[in-house]
Amino acid sequence: MRVFKWFGCLALVTLILSSAVAHAQQIMLNAVSYEPIPSGQSVMVEIFDDSDDNKRLKKQFEDQLKSQGYTIADDARLILSFETRDTSGTWTGGGPNRLVEIGNAGNHTGTDAPDVRVNIFDNQRGGLLNPKPNKGVTQVAPSQYRIDASIEDRTNGKRLWQGWGIANIGSADDPAIQNAMVRPIVEHIGQTVRDQTFTGR
Repeated sequence: MRVFKWFGCLALVTLILSSAVAHAQQIMLNAVSYEPIPSGQSVMVEIFDDSDDNKRLKKQFEDQLKSQGYTIADDARLILSFETRDTSGTWTGGGPNRLVEIGNAGNHTGTDAPDVRVNIFDNQRGGLLNPKPNKGVTQVAPSQYRIDASIEDRTNGKRLWQGWGIANIGSADDPAIQNAMVRPIVEHIGQTVRDQTFTGR
C-alpha cells in the first residue's frame, strides 16, 4: 500500500514540475534611457486601445509600478503608455517527396502518352539519389508577442525612456506570459538594457 502511495506522490510531483517547466517563458528585454527619470514623481498609465487585454495589462503595470514604489495618479507628471502586438511565425517545408510526377501531355488531345518524370536529384524536395531528410513542416521563425512601453514628461512632452519586451508564443495567446512580461519592463524603467533575457512564468 505504501508503495502505491509513494508512486502516486512521485507522479504528482512530476506533473507539477513538468507543468512549471512548460509555463516557463524566455522574455527578451531592450530599453533606452534618454533622460533621467525625476525622482518622487507619480505616474499615470495610459492606453490607446481599451481592449480587455490592454485593460488587464494596464492593471498589471499599475500593480508593478506600486511594488516599485511609484504612486499612481491621473494627473501625474509622468505618463507611461504601452502598446502590444503579435507577429505570426513563418513556416517552410512540408509536402510529399515526389520521386515520380505524372502530368498531361502538352497538346491535351488525349492521343499522346502522359508526361512522366522521375526526380533523380532535387535540392528542394529530394530525389531518388538524395531523399529529403525531413518530410515534415519546419518552423523558421516562431510567433512572437511584444509589449512596447514609454515614459513621457507631461510638462514638456519629452520622452524620457522606452523599453520593449518580446516573448515567443504558441498558437494561442497566453495571458500568463503577457503578464510576466510587465515585471521586467517596470523593473528597468530609467535604465538602458540590451538583449537581456528573463524567465517569466
